[in-house]
Amino acid sequence: MTRARALSTLLPEEAVVARRTAAWIWGLDVLPPGVNEADWEIEVITPIPSQSTADPPVITADHVDLPPEHVREKAGVRLTSPPRTALDCARWLPRAEAVAALDQFLRLGVKAAELPAMARGLPGYRGNRRLREILSIGDPGAASPGESWTRAAIMRTGFPRPSTQVPVPGPQGRWLYVDLGYPEFHVGMEYDGERHHTGSAARAHDDRRRRWLAKEQGWEIIPVTKDFLSRPAPYLEALLTALLTRGWKPTDATMAKIAAHLTAPTRRH
Repeated sequence: MTRARALSTLLPEEAVVARRTAAWIWGLDVLPPGVNEADWEIEVITPIPSQSTADPPVITADHVDLPPEHVREKAGVRLTSPPRTALDCARWLPRAEAVAALDQFLRLGVKAAELPAMARGLPGYRGNRRLREILSIGDPGAASPGESWTRAAIMRTGFPRPSTQVPVPGPQGRWLYVDLGYPEFHVGMEYDGERHHTGSAARAHDDRRRRWLAKEQGWEIIPVTKDFLSRPAPYLEALLTALLTRGWKPTDATMAKIAAHLTAPTRRH
């Protein structure tokens, strides 16, 4: 924040803080996993340089169309508005991180319906296939970036879209919520992040909860760890087995797509 505020006083008025840095100032952490925010460069964008009407505008991550209504000021920093920041993150961040950033902004209160409309008015965003796909899979139910990364990989592999925060009746009249799930098959996946699922007490709680879900409600829960980011195939194979065992009947085309992803060289989804 201090560095962004200092830059705002030095840069031309038309330059504004954007993307990951703007998201941070709006209260969201959309930096790559393991990054120290103190080391991350302040990200700035400026409007498209003026050109002759005969030439199409040259759109880059640093030079984009920036209407005045997309700019705000917060604590002395000129930055993109929450909806525009969400759209920029969805447009320019790597795919999994773009989905996670979008989910966080939707959870913050940005309206999903306004983002496609905003994109239609911006050169380089209008008609962008990747952006359209990411906007279509945003979900405010994702409670952590890990859940977003997992859901994005599940859908990219060819599985149906899982529901988020699936309510399941729990013990003593309480409700339990499965991170990602298919209620019709009682199959779910849960991302065990290091912050809330590390240590013997946390692991014991997770084990008791999942045993209860299995025994009392018939749910099969597949735990996911940070290894999913680099080696998703074993987790996705377990998901495929669980769904098929419980009655899911994918089309031949869907199975072919899933098989192609599972047998491809390991890569980050």
